[in-house]
Amino acid sequence: MAKRPTPKKRRSKKRVRQQRSAYMGKQIRRLKGLQNSPYATIAEKKGGGGEVTKIKA
Repeated sequence: MAKRPTPKKRRSKKRVRQQRSAYMGKQIRRLKGLQNSPYATIAEKKGGGGEVTKIKA
């Protein structure tokens, strides 16, 4: 018979929120740095009309 996986401890909401806010802070700082880069330019729209295509899987 197969072994059962080890049960993981539940994280408190406070800890999860704290981790997420730290991650988001880093991402915002990173993206602002990229925006303020001298090489940053406004992206041009790629060719074609305003067609909306559906992809069916």
